Amino acid sequence: MSATLATTEPPTARKRRRKPRTKAVSPLPAIVASDLPHASVDLTPGREHLVCPDCKRWTPVTGVLGTPKLVPHHTERAKSRTQKLRRCSGTNRKVVIDIALEDWHSERTQAVAIAEATAATRRATKVLPKKSAVVPTPVHRLASMHAPSSHLLAAQAMARTAVNEHRAKCEVCRTGQTRCPEGRELEIRMGHTDGTVRLAIEQHESALRAAAAPSIPRTQQWRRVDSRVSRVDTRRHPLPPEIKPLTDFRGPDVPLLPQDPDAHDRRQAEIGRNHARKA
Repeated sequence: MSATLATTEPPTARKRRRKPRTKAVSPLPAIVASDLPHASVDLTPGREHLVCPDCKRWTPVTGVLGTPKLVPHHTERAKSRTQKLRRCSGTNRKVVIDIALEDWHSERTQAVAIAEATAATRRATKVLPKKSAVVPTPVHRLASMHAPSSHLLAAQAMARTAVNEHRAKCEVCRTGQTRCPEGRELEIRMGHTDGTVRLAIEQHESALRAAAAPSIPRTQQWRRVDSRVSRVDTRRHPLPPEIKPLTDFRGPDVPLLPQDPDAHDRRQAEIGRNHARKA
C-alpha cells in the first residue's frame, strides 16, 4: 500500500496560450483587409495584426491558415489598471485577407519612403549664426587709443632677428635671389608683424591729430556760408498778392543776440585762451 505524501505548495496556473483557440465567431460582418488603410494592417508572417474598427486598437489575428479572426480582447489597453474591463464587440470577428504578402510589402516600403521624405522636409534647417558687423571706433574714443604695446614691438624685433639669423646660416637665402621654404615662412611672419605695428602707429597718430585739431568757432562757420545764404535770400521771390499763404503762422523768430551777453562774452574769452594755449 503506497502512502500519498501531502504537499503544501499552492497549485500553479498553466501558461496561457499566446493566441487562444476557440470556435466562436462574431455575428458582425467580416473585416476586409483591403478596405482598411495601409497603415492599419500588418501582415508580417507570425505577427499578423490590424486595428480593430470598434476599439481602434491593434489586435492580433488568429487562424490565418484557416479562418482568420480577431482574438478576444478588451476595449482598454493590455494590463491596464482600470477595474471596468469590457469585452470589445469586435472579438472573434472574421477577417478577410485579400492582399498578397508581396503586394503589401511593396506598398509598405513605398509608404515608409514617402513618410521619411515628408518627415525630412518638416525638420528645421540648421540655424547659422550671422556674423555681426564690425563697428568702427567712435570719434570720441580715438584719442584714448594707445600706441603699439611693448609685446607687439618685442614680437617685431624677434621676427626680424629670426630672419637675419636664418639668412646668415642658409646658403639658399644668403644670395638674396631665392628663398627656401623656411626662410619664406619667416619672412611672411615678419611682414605680418610689421603690418600690425604700422597699423597701430597710424591709428595712434590719427587719434592724436584728431584730438589736437582745434574746433572751428561758430563765427567762422557762419562766415563760410554767409555768402551762399545771402545769395539764396536775394533769389527768393515774394509771393504774388493773389496767392495767399496756407496759414499765417510763420513760427517764432530766431534770436539774433545772445540772451545772456555776460555769459556769452566769458565763453568767447575762454575759447580764445584755449586756442592761444594750443597754438
